[in-house]
Amino acid sequence: MHRLFCLLAVLAVACTNGEAQSPKDESPPALDRTFDAKRAWDHLAAQVAIGPRESGSEGAEKTRKHIEEALTAAGLRPVRESFQSQTPIGPIDFANVYADLVGTGGDEQAIFVIASHFDTKRLGPDFVGANDGGSSTAVLLELARVMATADRRPVTYRFLFLDGEEAVNHSWRDPDNRYGSRHHVEQLKNTSVGQRVKLCVLLDMVGDKDLKFTQDEYSTTEVVRLFEKAGKAGGLGKHLWAKRMPILDDHISFSEGLSIPVIDLIDFEYGPRNKYWHTKEDSLDKCSKESLEATGRLVLLTLPELEARYGR
Repeated sequence: MHRLFCLLAVLAVACTNGEAQSPKDESPPALDRTFDAKRAWDHLAAQVAIGPRESGSEGAEKTRKHIEEALTAAGLRPVRESFQSQTPIGPIDFANVYADLVGTGGDEQAIFVIASHFDTKRLGPDFVGANDGGSSTAVLLELARVMATADRRPVTYRFLFLDGEEAVNHSWRDPDNRYGSRHHVEQLKNTSVGQRVKLCVLLDMVGDKDLKFTQDEYSTTEVVRLFEKAGKAGGLGKHLWAKRMPILDDHISFSEGLSIPVIDLIDFEYGPRNKYWHTKEDSLDKCSKESLEATGRLVLLTLPELEARYGR
């Protein structure tokens, strides 16, 4: 009887208003659900408010400072990578910004690079590059915040903000393009840090209201399939894929220079027949919070798949 009385007493304490209380779920929320579209949008709006941000300009420097302040606020330590390159219009001072989120394995584990360029094309005072330069940088800043405030991952992540992706001339012709990624890769080559870099995920033009990623032919097929698998499982399949074509972008510097798997997450159909691309129509009203969130969630959903495949 004594044991029965005690058992009944315990059950009574565990109930309130006649309903049994379930144990509190202590598991952390899924990373993809913590991506804050408003925060990302605010980063995008701040860049557009700066105006043109071509390499070597005051606008580019203001953007770098915004990036550095946001990374610092997330508890990360931004590193500025300054360099000068000869261009068709003479020497230009460039500077990348990056921050490393060290994983659970410390200084010996694999490094994954997630990158975006922040510079805008030299197209005059009316070109503000909301989608091309602004959207991917906004998403990457929010990804950095989300991941820095969550449990550490089994790999180290480098959040890399690249200067000088756009060609100085109107047409894309090597070596007048990818100044920042070429430089960053050269600094990594033949170093212990460079040997640990196992993957590059590039974001570019991810803010289009009608977001539908292009399947880039230079991206590593297996990485593309992992993104597709995670995206479809997470309800983002409608954003994959609009068409298939080869795209020259900053990921090429990593695949050629470091011989690692890469993917370019890019929607290269911005407006009907891509008519907004590299025009003054690339403005904030052509972008959406929903597209920024879809991109951020897609990356976060795919991280476990990438870590399992390339994290050793």
